[in-house]
Amino acid sequence: MKSLNVRNLLAGALILTSIGFAGCEDDTPDYNPYNLYKTYPLNELSAEAKIVRDYVKPDAVIAHRGSTFWAPEETEAAFRWARNMGADYLEIDLQRTKDGVLLALHDGNLRRTSNIESIFPGKEDYPVSVFTLKQLRQLDAGSWFNIDKPENARASFVGLQICTLKDVLLIAEGMKVKRNSEGKPYYKKADGTETLVLEDSSTGEFVFVVDNDDNGNRPGVYAETKEPYLFSGMEADLAAFLTDAGWNITDSPKTIATTPGKVAVGNTNGRFILQTFSRESVVKLEKELPGVPKCMLLWEDESAAYVRPSNSIESLAEFINFSVEYNCHIAGPSIAGKPNGYPELTEPWMCEMYHRAGMLVHAYSFDTEDQLRKYNGDYFYAGVSRFDNPARVISGDFGYDVNPNMFIDGGFTNLTDLSMKYQNREVVGTAQEVMNDLGY
Repeated sequence: MKSLNVRNLLAGALILTSIGFAGCEDDTPDYNPYNLYKTYPLNELSAEAKIVRDYVKPDAVIAHRGSTFWAPEETEAAFRWARNMGADYLEIDLQRTKDGVLLALHDGNLRRTSNIESIFPGKEDYPVSVFTLKQLRQLDAGSWFNIDKPENARASFVGLQICTLKDVLLIAEGMKVKRNSEGKPYYKKADGTETLVLEDSSTGEFVFVVDNDDNGNRPGVYAETKEPYLFSGMEADLAAFLTDAGWNITDSPKTIATTPGKVAVGNTNGRFILQTFSRESVVKLEKELPGVPKCMLLWEDESAAYVRPSNSIESLAEFINFSVEYNCHIAGPSIAGKPNGYPELTEPWMCEMYHRAGMLVHAYSFDTEDQLRKYNGDYFYAGVSRFDNPARVISGDFGYDVNPNMFIDGGFTNLTDLSMKYQNREVVGTAQEVMNDLGY
């Protein structure tokens, strides 16, 4: 069957401009290809899967890598900031070290976000899987940020180190790395004692203490598994680790103390969400962690290793049906616009397809108020947000049904502060002030 191009599907309908949406002509023909997406066959999440879906907090603010704007991504500073800022989830990318430690790192190598060229010359493009955690703790994962974003540079970012998944869970629980008066971290020794000398530690694991600057928020964690061919067995390792850490909701999860009026996602069944672009990985995740919320991420290009839609209804339906088969409760499509320029996979008709299958929509990544307003549908309502006026009414004649299923249910953001302000959620202090209060 020949693919139906999105441009043809949306001709005369759902055209979003920088100032709003254009209406349809009054003489709309009886045959409107736009309506085909409404009837194209889709599978739907089972009743049991919908119960798991509903573990997820509505209107989730997901702190992408902690932050890529206010602090070096996926470092202690970024995650502590996102927690105190009020994010519902700390988003991380999972990889695995040579000695089997699950690590929070996005890139396939360490060239961009560390000084690996100085510490391990000639190994700049090696994957993390060739290094032990103790070796990786030698790297400065903060100084690059001060060069990349001088407007947000801080001297305290110099020398920040790579985080593990264990570190992120502890930060979400209100902990921080134990440091001396000079900011140097303590490491665990094999005999259970502590040391400031990395070489004297057994594995390079940090010592953690209660964070005196913690403000009581208890976010969940939203973790992406990377390519299975790079980290064979990662999904099984993750399941075992989460169970041991008390974060596997299907296997004796621990209770995490929460504060009334603060973020409490970390103490719910939605405390941990799995995400991946990989078809192979999601099959393994469903096997190893059934009953845990899962997000299938989307990208535009086609690839045998990924479930990715092109610009057709058929390929998007294939993505959705595969996701439903393996109990992916959330679709994670990209959004368009500056600064990232990602492909548009969150158009209103697409969101209606995701929702028709019973999936939530968590789109990525929000960096501007215009993006928040666009994908939450405000421009259908004369710019009025549902967070400002839950009873808002449609403003304009669009010639088709404008409804909540056309819009997102949550979003990944590099600016947790911006997303929270948009939702009219309480924010104590500016982004810079929160960073100051945390000692950075």
